[in-house]
Amino acid sequence: MKHRNRFQRWVISLGGLALVTGLLVWLRRRTDKVTLQRHFWDVIYDRLAALYDGVDWFTGGMTHRLRQPALRYLPAEGSRVLEIGFGSGRLHVELAKRYTMAGLDRAPGMVQLTEQRLAERGLTSDLQVGDVTSLPWAEATFDAVLSTFAFSAFPDSDAALAEMVRVLKPGGVVIIVDAGEAQDGNAMAHFLAQLWAAFGDYMRDEVPLMEAHGLTVTREDYGPWGCVHVTVGTKPR
Repeated sequence: MKHRNRFQRWVISLGGLALVTGLLVWLRRRTDKVTLQRHFWDVIYDRLAALYDGVDWFTGGMTHRLRQPALRYLPAEGSRVLEIGFGSGRLHVELAKRYTMAGLDRAPGMVQLTEQRLAERGLTSDLQVGDVTSLPWAEATFDAVLSTFAFSAFPDSDAALAEMVRVLKPGGVVIIVDAGEAQDGNAMAHFLAQLWAAFGDYMRDEVPLMEAHGLTVTREDYGPWGCVHVTVGTKPR
């Protein structure tokens, strides 16, 4: 029964993926990425916040599992950590048990949902609705700035990273988890990157971008065909 349910879940998810992919390819042929994000993804992301975790349920929690490698790069417990693009707050709630947290998301629905989840567990975080290119915190505020599967949605990656570095303390780390091309150039990762680009994402290698902002950078590929990577940049002391 367990295997049957898992098979049914994968069939439903693949069917839904095919439908959404077809719709997005059709939309992409008729508009640019910024317009697609503003009129399609932003609306879905905000209005369907309460159902967002259902996407992860369809894949047996894969998205959440793929965030986990980022956690070993975080500083000591009790440090100040900013999460950008925290979505439904599943990871944010976990981190709030160990760190002094803050978070920014562009969707009011996601902020409201995460505030509710934190309150139910007696946890707190400084959550803000806003744009990553204009963070509402002072310079050198955080020991770490974390973003998982969100950076590829930012049209102006240079301005976004500049703000992330600005609010980071000397010696702190910027940690970005995202999908994209694998470093070994394998064909399957390339295909998946092209698929995500069709969805409206911006496929990037964050290493040269971080280096241009003066960070010392490491990158680790993992996940299916190495199509997910964590990039860590350390700010000079």
